[in-house]
Amino acid sequence: MHAFKGAWLAQFERHNALLVEVRDGAEPLVNGLTASDLLGHDSDLICNHTDAVRNLGFAYIAKCMPDVEIVVTLDDDTRPLGDTIGDHLDALARRFPLSWMSTASEYVRGVPYGVRDEAECVVSHGVWHGVADWDAPTQLIRGNPPVTFYRGAIPRGVLFPFCGMNVAFKRAMLPWMYWAPMGPQFNLDRFGDIWLGVNLKRVCDERGWAIATGYAAVRHERASNVFVNLQKEAVGLGMNEGYWLEEESTAYGYEYRAMRERWAAVIR
Repeated sequence: MHAFKGAWLAQFERHNALLVEVRDGAEPLVNGLTASDLLGHDSDLICNHTDAVRNLGFAYIAKCMPDVEIVVTLDDDTRPLGDTIGDHLDALARRFPLSWMSTASEYVRGVPYGVRDEAECVVSHGVWHGVADWDAPTQLIRGNPPVTFYRGAIPRGVLFPFCGMNVAFKRAMLPWMYWAPMGPQFNLDRFGDIWLGVNLKRVCDERGWAIATGYAAVRHERASNVFVNLQKEAVGLGMNEGYWLEEESTAYGYEYRAMRERWAAVIR
């Protein structure tokens, strides 16, 4: 965390950002408060020892920081590339088409003018350079090959792999910004952000909101242990093949939906 703060300090100062630090452990803490302090009998919504513990930070913002209108969530092994926070803010200030997409970096001939400002951007999904966001089988077989990224809004009706290491969103999204429950009690890990993304995209599609990707980048510095990841992903890899198709018909999908509904109620 010391290295993280040092790397991001200039950006925090430039954009008047307040740091909300979530610490995992025997009892997760956010700025000195526990899940019970913030959520009472709903504290079981916070999953310990997984990346879904960041939900505690979102709860803190919802309960204790009423003036915060933009939230940026970052993994502690990311470093800024250019003006990462400023790029997120610029993306969230834009409007995007959902019905059409351009095949070039600018709107080319034929894209109707009437759809170019179709939707408010409510989530900026950032990307990363350095160590890419691989699943364990790909990491084991291919290592870390170079990648390029799509830049634009995700079209209506299309899902995408939502990576939570570098994301910004408007405060109004807090009731839906609930990482999927992970951890030993679910025998799952490493899909909390991915399955959040499935449900988040459907919420945005229903309401005519845009999720943009590719406008803000970080450098991702740490590759996690591939063999540990293989163990963590063992159950989730199979579930992921069908989660987006049959979420409502599985026991896990039913429980996650119930937890999302509780989260929305307590965060509002």
